[in-house]
Amino acid sequence: MPGYCGPGQPLRRKFNMKTNIRQTARCLCSAAVLAALTACGGGDSGPPTYTVGGTVTGLAGSGLVLQNEANGDVLAISAPGAFTFATRMLSGTSYSVTVKTPPTSQGCGVANGAGTIAATDVTNVTVSCRSGHRGYYGVSGLMQFSYVANAVDSTVSAYTVDATSGALAAVGAPVETGTSPHAIVGTQDRRFLFVGNEGSNDISAFAVNSASGALVAVPGSPFAAGADPKALALLGTYPLGPYLYVANAGSDTVSAFAVDSSTGSLTPLSPATFATGKGPSSIEVDPTGRFLYVANNGGSNDISVFSVDLSTGLLTPVAGSPFPAGASPLSLALGATGQFLYTANPDATNSSISGFSVDLGSGVLTPLSGSPFPLAVSHSIATDRTGAYLYVTSGANVLGYGIDPTSGALTALAGFPVGTGAGAYSVTIDPTNQFLYVVNRGSANVSGFGFDASTGGLTPITDSPFATGNLPGIIAAL
Repeated sequence: MPGYCGPGQPLRRKFNMKTNIRQTARCLCSAAVLAALTACGGGDSGPPTYTVGGTVTGLAGSGLVLQNEANGDVLAISAPGAFTFATRMLSGTSYSVTVKTPPTSQGCGVANGAGTIAATDVTNVTVSCRSGHRGYYGVSGLMQFSYVANAVDSTVSAYTVDATSGALAAVGAPVETGTSPHAIVGTQDRRFLFVGNEGSNDISAFAVNSASGALVAVPGSPFAAGADPKALALLGTYPLGPYLYVANAGSDTVSAFAVDSSTGSLTPLSPATFATGKGPSSIEVDPTGRFLYVANNGGSNDISVFSVDLSTGLLTPVAGSPFPAGASPLSLALGATGQFLYTANPDATNSSISGFSVDLGSGVLTPLSGSPFPLAVSHSIATDRTGAYLYVTSGANVLGYGIDPTSGALTALAGFPVGTGAGAYSVTIDPTNQFLYVVNRGSANVSGFGFDASTGGLTPITDSPFATGNLPGIIAAL
């Protein structure tokens, strides 16, 4: 009985040393051949197949589920580290890794999540998770959209975002807003978009069509704000929020609204406004949703910091607020998962970036060693979705810096400056942490780049730049 060594079939019970030795050798040889074939994906099972996987970083919450949308494979993740989907794939087939379910109290972005199997295992998918309300995960089955406020036209331009290339495609004609729209922000579930109108001192609110990205005004829009609403921020999710905060540069206040999670309508909180320094121009909320930061650009040159009651949305100044910043702080960005705060200070003669360490318990700011840093900046700064890199607009360029996760120090990245259009104004990275966009006021367009999360490098997107309306301001990537 040759080959008598299949599963569950022991060697002959009748003792015969020569026969059993030969039979054992045949079994060992067969097992070695089978193992070799299995290791390379071959054998009787068909052509070679390969795995899709990578690394999860920053995961603190529970319930994270990843999905390979190419074959429907799902994978529950309980801790940071390496992951691999169970279903193997043939060379030449496509894969697309997204976040099916985000972890509790966190959002996660996916880098290097889509591609084609090329006769080797995929190991470079990166899922970066961050605590807080912003929820920058890709929602399975939903399109990505971007929106730009056009100040001269009093419109918003809408775009779909190609999930693979990052290219923008216009969604119909621009939509009318109030007068001179500037600030723009969307809810993390991509259902509503809000636009701050500097000329008419109000907020335009829109419902977002989840299939097309088209905008429809919500009931009651526009909603009255303070004078010169220059910046917007959303904080919290249902049932604790969301709340919309508006920096009113002309009245030195922050307006606060509750957002109706069904309709998108805004209701002023009571009290509805909170005093800031002079000319508030930018708002950031920390990843936990406990603190709100406001850059005051109109002469007081400082940062107002508020603690947030998530059950009511009301604000209370933290001890020591406001905190001195550089000259004319105009834009804010948080780095290293909220441990550091940076301000762009585009002073005409001595531009700089100020850096602060953030006390995560109290919200108190302490200047970093050497701050303010004498660095070129013409308007805005922004961090990537993991807080590892800082990007700065400067003339017709964008500059890139690495953020030291321990000290907050900034180190210039290789390959920068990177050219944009004329008058680079605002910068943002999309929710999946794969694409970076720069709004160019002087050339009325948006420059798009592929973003390498491992190096911070940028690669121009094919067909970039993408046309906008006249005098574009802020871009919101949903």
